[in-house]
Amino acid sequence: MSHDRTDNVIALRQDGLDTESKVLAAFERVRAELAVIDSIEDAFKVREKAELLRVLAAKIKASKSTLDEIAAVKVRAERRLGELLATRPETRGGDHKSIEFQKSKDDGESFDPAPTLDNLGVPKHVSRRSQIMASIPEDMFEARIEYTKKLNRGRDLSAEMWSYAKYLKREQEREERREEAASRAAEAEPDEKIRILHGDFRQVLSCVPDKTVDLIVTDPSYIRKDGTYLDLWYALSEVAARLLKPETGLLLCYSGNFCLPEAINALSEHLRYVWTAAVLYESFPDTIHRLRFKTYFKPLLIYCSKDAEYQPHQTQYWFKDIIQGDGYRGLKDHHPWEQGVSEAMYMIENLSYENDLVVDPCLGSGTTAVAAKTLNRRFVGCDEDEAAVNMALLRLSRDYLPDAGPGDKHEKAP
Repeated sequence: MSHDRTDNVIALRQDGLDTESKVLAAFERVRAELAVIDSIEDAFKVREKAELLRVLAAKIKASKSTLDEIAAVKVRAERRLGELLATRPETRGGDHKSIEFQKSKDDGESFDPAPTLDNLGVPKHVSRRSQIMASIPEDMFEARIEYTKKLNRGRDLSAEMWSYAKYLKREQEREERREEAASRAAEAEPDEKIRILHGDFRQVLSCVPDKTVDLIVTDPSYIRKDGTYLDLWYALSEVAARLLKPETGLLLCYSGNFCLPEAINALSEHLRYVWTAAVLYESFPDTIHRLRFKTYFKPLLIYCSKDAEYQPHQTQYWFKDIIQGDGYRGLKDHHPWEQGVSEAMYMIENLSYENDLVVDPCLGSGTTAVAAKTLNRRFVGCDEDEAAVNMALLRLSRDYLPDAGPGDKHEKAP
């Protein structure tokens, strides 16, 4: 940070901003500076001042509207900073130093340093965030500020807007993949072992004969507090009861923790409870703010047909009920609710044999299909979302063969 910028920050601290009216007066000066920013240095200076004002306003317990307006000016300054940085080859993308534009002191020529982030005084993480925020169209940026202000009490909006920008980027990339999948789905070569169907499983899985399925692995939409999707779980129970082989067939179904009692009740309507396993996401816990819980696992409910008690083959691998998950490691490139391929491979490989029939009634982007194909199982899957079906076909057409992943090694039955 330059001496001039440091002096400005120190001056703000010494202004005696101990009342909301004084903070507001200082804020109006900063907001006026925002309107005339024309350099990287000016943008970063306004960003620094707004951040200091935000901290001081929170300290004196300023009103919600004051806190919100200060936070909004800070993120607008960051977006402007990002726009200016993105126009300069030597700072575009958040590089700390540019080999192409920063001359060497030893090259024998006169040294005139290019304005890299180092000598601009802009931290690399601020540059990266601000340039990502600058990618948001202005109308969407402003609308998101107003939406977020309704949910937060003057908290720093930078992280919120950064997350929103990354979300928009992921959605754009997903849309591009969906368009590619749609254009290539019609070209997919038929596979006698793999059938991908478009439609509601309650109808389209009527093509699967009764009592012929060895394993159902699926991740349906989770039941909400208002009961949404509850009927889907009762239907899943009924269809699975028709399809599963007595004694040896199993349903493995992901569930959310919040809806676990409802999920168990629904599946138990037509099926027999066997076990609950846990898929661990140790590095990516979900934060439940209302309860102050951090959850590191997702329940995996295991059921069998009510016609007979589950009797596994004696040559079957031992199934460990704690599975190292990989579904949160990537960016869920193919589907917002995508689970990990390695998880599906572990379930399928340990609970079925080659050429067994595996079914996924809620196919999504085809993770279970990819795992089944990799492990040489027969497979039938379906989904109501045509874009998801196209994505599954695209993934299968690429013959994607994942590594074994983080799952445990097999243990043969003694």
